[in-house]
Amino acid sequence: MAHNTPRAKTFEEVFPATLPASATPPIHNTIVGNHIAPFYALGWRFSESELECHFDAQSEWDKTMSPMSDSQTAWVNPRWRPYAKELPHYHRPLLHFMHNGDALYQITINFPPHMKTFKESKQTIIQAVIEVLRLSDDQASELRWYRNGS
Repeated sequence: MAHNTPRAKTFEEVFPATLPASATPPIHNTIVGNHIAPFYALGWRFSESELECHFDAQSEWDKTMSPMSDSQTAWVNPRWRPYAKELPHYHRPLLHFMHNGDALYQITINFPPHMKTFKESKQTIIQAVIEVLRLSDDQASELRWYRNGS
């Protein structure tokens, strides 16, 4: 009599490359389905040309700067200051470079202290970052969790 043992899920099946923003990935380094949970970041992904077009459309953007290297300090950080008082335990959106050369404006990551802070003020944080980055409704709807290396 043959036994049908269920096939173990692969890493990619347990941890897809992207998850919807409404999902909550497991905490980094926890064990799920015999796999160690990877690093996930929640944010908006931009190619270099998309990021450049987005920032070029903003009146205060200095066209001599590179969106991939200067947008954080020259554009995002000053615009975040008014929100820092309302969200004192939240750092600010961070520009994270992905392995394929794209950039991710990251809201949070799946580490315990970050997830706790994010969970406490999720909607306020998301709305503040949308305003700081001046995302259109279409861009704002692209918020996703991205697995490291994807």
